[in-house]
Amino acid sequence: MIPIVRQPLPGQISARLADKTAAIVASATPQKTARASWNNAGGTRRQLKVRLLNMCARPSFCMYCYESRGTDVDHFEPISSDPVRTFDWNNHILACGYCNQQAKRELFPVDASGNPLLLDPGVDDSADHMTLSTTGEFIDLTSRGAETITALGLNSRSELVEARYRSWRGVIRVFSQAAQSRRSINVDDMEDLRFQPVVDAFHHFAHDVSAGRLARKAVAPELADFAVHSLPILRTVFVSCRL
Repeated sequence: MIPIVRQPLPGQISARLADKTAAIVASATPQKTARASWNNAGGTRRQLKVRLLNMCARPSFCMYCYESRGTDVDHFEPISSDPVRTFDWNNHILACGYCNQQAKRELFPVDASGNPLLLDPGVDDSADHMTLSTTGEFIDLTSRGAETITALGLNSRSELVEARYRSWRGVIRVFSQAAQSRRSINVDDMEDLRFQPVVDAFHHFAHDVSAGRLARKAVAPELADFAVHSLPILRTVFVSCRL
């Protein structure tokens, strides 16, 4: 889950969202009003989807799993939890049908203080909360990471695990070839890496380099050192991450 850089909406769309939100706030039945308004806002949903599509780290892909095509405009905080956020631009996430309709659905666990336990792609960097194993499974680093892995089925969907495994091996292969050729990682390498089957594997690799975790993942010391020297170019790819 790579943190997205959310772009401001044009004034006309923002005004429309504000009007719809005001109507929900004024309603005697906000949840009912919110659902009806969202269901009838086909044009607005299409405009939001176009904006979200342009913000993905991998064009048109789910902001939760990064493996499947993004087809739905999901509410990070569901309508059932807070109907007033139905038309809140900061609450809209591009999701695949599985993440939105079968995994996450209306789930929105919170801690004792009411803070969300699920990671928000518009705010959070998943690599601060989970790390990718060499087998393609995620290992939680925090309680929020554990909650997100479970809620989205990130380890229970075999196709995701396999894709991340293959992507991880692809990243290692690109860095190994560059190191063996005694050349620096270049722009062409970055393009190849950005379009691995699951770009999130590359994202987690970059964080492992920054955090010094590669040695714990059976990566040869000389390759780990080479990757550390490549951090400046990795930072140009993941500009929204703290590397």
